[in-house]
Amino acid sequence: MPVSSVFRLTLVAAAVLLADASAARDEIVRERGWPRVAFERADGCEAEVRGNGQIFRIAGAGLRPGEVVRFHLANADIRPIEHHIVADGAGTWAKFYMPFLWNRAGGTVTVELDSASCALTLSFPWTRQNQGYNSRVVSNEQP
Repeated sequence: MPVSSVFRLTLVAAAVLLADASAARDEIVRERGWPRVAFERADGCEAEVRGNGQIFRIAGAGLRPGEVVRFHLANADIRPIEHHIVADGAGTWAKFYMPFLWNRAGGTVTVELDSASCALTLSFPWTRQNQGYNSRVVSNEQP
């Protein structure tokens, strides 16, 4: 497998698995001006999604420190991603997600959050930006 493919797969896996809230990551999101694409508030807690079109940060606030949140993310017909997230000392949490589906130009992601103090549902559209890595033409012609 080419090094660039391994790098891309590693980047996708890392983006999906990043689980903890981090002031450094939030600063990157704010400094780069990632727009808010979804927001919900209920029962004193809130959640938002911000993204740059390829990577999205899903974050929550207003929870009790240590409160457990059931995180359920669905993207079309792929197996949903489910986690239990623990709010940090400030009652916040954040996850990053990079949506991608083979042979699809986009879709809608739905995120359901449920904890002892609140329940929220967010959804946001995504569109794949074609950068050429799925559009290579293989030719059997000799040069």
